[in-house]
Amino acid sequence: MSDAPSRMVDRVVLILNVFERSTGALTLGQISVRSGLPTSSVHRILQQLVTARWLQRDDNEYTLGLRMFEMGSLVGQRRISDVARPFIQELCTRTGHVVHLALLDELDVVYLEKVGGALASELPSRVGGRLPAHCTAVGKVLLAYAPQPVLDRYLANGLRGRTSASITTEAALEAALRKIRDTGYAMESDEAVPGVACVGAPIFEYGNAVAALSVCGHRKLIRVDDLKQRVMWTAAEISRRLTVPARPVAVG
Repeated sequence: MSDAPSRMVDRVVLILNVFERSTGALTLGQISVRSGLPTSSVHRILQQLVTARWLQRDDNEYTLGLRMFEMGSLVGQRRISDVARPFIQELCTRTGHVVHLALLDELDVVYLEKVGGALASELPSRVGGRLPAHCTAVGKVLLAYAPQPVLDRYLANGLRGRTSASITTEAALEAALRKIRDTGYAMESDEAVPGVACVGAPIFEYGNAVAALSVCGHRKLIRVDDLKQRVMWTAAEISRRLTVPARPVAVG
């Protein structure tokens, strides 16, 4: 007789908890011993989890699969958006400019949020859309604080420009990233869209730059000296909220 649904779920949770406590690949025997489940049941469940991409099999060893990381990434993205949304709404209201929230994904920035301003419809950015990281303020911020292997992989793919003002050499990008690390903010002018300038700052979670925000507007209306402190303060507030544990909801 097959396992009842609730019993099967309990067993899947036990097996996934084994991986949570492990730092490497595990064999069928190790998973069975650590979960306390019969080898035959573990083998059957592992096959189903591999088919669903929750786990990955390499010879006789199992590791967490791509689907697990994809789901974890989605949860992280939603949490960042939920925390940041009221802050970027306020930043848009106070500056009158378009505000972006974005994260780094391979060679691009992916936009999680884009909040109004008269210029919004003129910009190519959209929620869920992508632009080359080195051509944007949010992207340059994230590259500046990315681990060196991430930056090395990015540079290995070359730097294609979107406009005549885009950075297209490693030396120019590395100089720009050093300046960002020194000042705590990034700016770009005409590099993604002619006539548009942006000021960006990083959002940190436990020391890692997980996202970035920017204020964008017509180049002649962007006052970097006026905006940089406001953008950095907003990014710092979002960072602080991300690292503060959620308060338990009182019951009764």
